[in-house]
Amino acid sequence: MRCPECKHNQKYKDGTRCNKCRYRFVFRKKEDRISDFTLRQIIQRLSDNGQQVFTTTQLALAICRLWRKKTLGPIGCGVIALVVSAIVGLFTFSEWSGWDGALILAVLLPLAIWLGRRGKNKLPFDKARKIVEHYHQAHPIQALADGTAFRRQAAPLDLQDPHYAPERILVVERDDLVDMLIRNRFHLTAKAVAVSRTGYPEPVFEACREFLRNHPDTPVQLVHDGSTQGFALAAQLADDSKWRFARARLTDLGISMAALQRSGALPWLPPALSRSGGAFSANHLQWLRTGHRVPLDYVGPKPLIGLLSAAVVGGALLLAPESPNAAGVEVESDYG
Repeated sequence: MRCPECKHNQKYKDGTRCNKCRYRFVFRKKEDRISDFTLRQIIQRLSDNGQQVFTTTQLALAICRLWRKKTLGPIGCGVIALVVSAIVGLFTFSEWSGWDGALILAVLLPLAIWLGRRGKNKLPFDKARKIVEHYHQAHPIQALADGTAFRRQAAPLDLQDPHYAPERILVVERDDLVDMLIRNRFHLTAKAVAVSRTGYPEPVFEACREFLRNHPDTPVQLVHDGSTQGFALAAQLADDSKWRFARARLTDLGISMAALQRSGALPWLPPALSRSGGAFSANHLQWLRTGHRVPLDYVGPKPLIGLLSAAVVGGALLLAPESPNAAGVEVESDYG
């Protein structure tokens, strides 16, 4: 095990406390498929060395991408099938010939390719999320946005401040996304008030009501996950008495169905409280029908803020492509 604090290398048998700095190790690499050192590196890259705040979804997907990168794909499994065919042929047939090997390969190769594709496309999001929660309990992640930051303190936002002068109100689906946007100063760079569909943070939501009374032409824009629930969110808000003040100004920026159809493989997460798995897939209609969703924060904080900044000006959210072999971050090997 390599200590993320002091870089000391320690064997498992020497305990779960670093002998040099007393850091408490959380994971065993063989069981959890990740080490403390690797997770700390992912956090550092995702937060741009502490400069950016991110959500649990963003961190969990970065872990999934790392696992995906280390998984054998169709080519790797095909090579293994070729080697296995040769070995099986040598031990099975007394007189080995190329036809024997071709016969065995014809049986093994389709199975190997199918397994390789399945492994690359698998998205063990629930396991990755539990990794994040377990680590956060032992070593609180300061850069993690959890949707509670502005229940404990006031949002750094004054809609009447002439230096701020917001040009629009941006409604997002989840409270943790509001934390991420405000703590990353999106409201200043994009001149947009960020508030969640639940009215979080409450003081900001109340300020939005007053602001629209004084500035009735201010646009109210909505962004949400790519899901059946997300597609219906604009209509739900329009019928919600809480949002009556914004009904006539509400514009849905997406993620839209059209944006999904123009995209390649994207990470599809299972429905809440579901034990089913997710996948990196371009078969968007199939996953929509089963209640899965593409989260708005499927990319890191910097690219997401860039996409949202362009969306509020351009009037539509464009999706960044999912690289087939992307791990999200590059990490050093920890041989544990």
